[in-house]
Amino acid sequence: MSEVRESPFFDVMYEEVGPGGPGKDPTGIFELMVEEGFPLTERLKEAYFPYRYKALHWRAADHDVPLFGEFNVMNIDASSEVRLPVKDFAWEKSDEKLLSELSILDDISRGGGGQLATMRFLPGVSSPEIWFLDRFHTFVKLDLDYRDYLDNLVITKGVTGWQYLFADVTLGAREYDSTLESLRMMLQILPEHFPDYDYAPLQARLEARL
Repeated sequence: MSEVRESPFFDVMYEEVGPGGPGKDPTGIFELMVEEGFPLTERLKEAYFPYRYKALHWRAADHDVPLFGEFNVMNIDASSEVRLPVKDFAWEKSDEKLLSELSILDDISRGGGGQLATMRFLPGVSSPEIWFLDRFHTFVKLDLDYRDYLDNLVITKGVTGWQYLFADVTLGAREYDSTLESLRMMLQILPEHFPDYDYAPLQARLEARL
């Protein structure tokens, strides 16, 4: 968040950090999740951050550059508690069982895109699946775990549609025209402003989906 805030390229329109704070020992939270049937891997425990959520919404400071980004991402404990409103996303009756198993991870709706990243917490599963929901398309499973999601959020800054780089979709299809434009712009512009990050794997993922 500070990288976005401090860069002259970005114009931050909204920023919020939920309740919580540094110094909180999450051990008790992890123990309670085990009791509830969700034993997290050490990898996911290490990705825990001590705020209920962190939210940011930005656009390019140069309004001639149509690049936007946002996130409202929850820590893994909070996400396990916030269930998906199934009726808002079920296109078919057969979708309802899967959707009823999803909890909200990242609410990407402030900009009007109608998108959500979710986690599928199943009893005894130590690494929940990540699913991306888009009211204008459908829902797809992502080739990410919770920690991967946070890591790539840091790299992409929440650019609109970055999650599709980890989905089994054809971004060259006409329905993804605006997403493809956003991703191409991201991979052209962000490496210039954040040279310490490696964008090559994301570029490779984009090319593989054309």
